[in-house]
Amino acid sequence: MTPLITRQKQAEELLATALRQLNGAIHDVHKSGLDVEISTLTIHTPRGPMVQVDLHTFRLDASPPVLKVVL
Repeated sequence: MTPLITRQKQAEELLATALRQLNGAIHDVHKSGLDVEISTLTIHTPRGPMVQVDLHTFRLDASPPVLKVVL
């Protein structure tokens, strides 16, 4: 494989591993009595939009946190 294709393949595998770990962590947090709110932020780059994720935890018996946008 070419170096670019190899790098892309490794990046995809890394992302898949990170997603499995994130889902496992969310599951563990939920079992501990907390809930997770996930918000996304789209950043516009010269190559196009790039999405980033932000996570907040809160107790299941409490109201979700208020999302604060920082400009």
